[in-house]
Amino acid sequence: MSKTQTNSVRFEKILLRDYGIFSGPNELSLDRNRTLIVGAAATGKTTIVNALAGLGPARGIRAHVNSANPDISVEVVTRGNRDLIKKHGNLIFLGCRSADAFMRDPEIIFADILDRQNREAVRAEARTIFQRMLILTPWKNEHKDMNHSIMSAGERVCLFYAFAFAIRKVLDLDLPAVFDSPYGLLDSGLRQGVRAFLKEQSCQQILLGIESEFEEDESLHYILEYTGGCSRIRDTH
Repeated sequence: MSKTQTNSVRFEKILLRDYGIFSGPNELSLDRNRTLIVGAAATGKTTIVNALAGLGPARGIRAHVNSANPDISVEVVTRGNRDLIKKHGNLIFLGCRSADAFMRDPEIIFADILDRQNREAVRAEARTIFQRMLILTPWKNEHKDMNHSIMSAGERVCLFYAFAFAIRKVLDLDLPAVFDSPYGLLDSGLRQGVRAFLKEQSCQQILLGIESEFEEDESLHYILEYTGGCSRIRDTH
């Protein structure tokens, strides 16, 4: 890790047993750089994300209906400062729910930034990142002031990503970035811009989505396969 143990954390592994839609033992070993997980709708992508976010079973999840054992098991193995995962969850879990919350109230992402100077530094860095994401759509010059109220849904998702990565840089945090369907609201230009930006980042990235969201040259690590009323995690390594 490039940061100190205090400012850095990585997900190493998640083990699920008879957890919700997942039947029997299922394991994901998460690469320190990038892990791509593909699955159709309702195959368990968000279930995995919620288990990572809670560092264990999410509230309300029951044992798989086919399980003879009512006890469920979730183990999340991490390296570094595990406390950062819950403290900075809004900077780590960059899915639709977090993006929606940001769209309703952009100031929500500043919850942990109390210093005015830091806030201004974040805004300046976010503006730079946002413009890099729009590099393939240069005609969007009207967004230089980052007024989210005149942006499309996809552009606001990019703005959310820009602020999340800007805060990481300003606060010197080395955090995982977990994306649940990261490209779903993005047009082709924005999608390529975000993809190019992410490839430049050194943080751990875990991307979950449907197969069509990813490029043919991107190496898929796991596929969520749904058969017979349950999902299984297939390792494609």
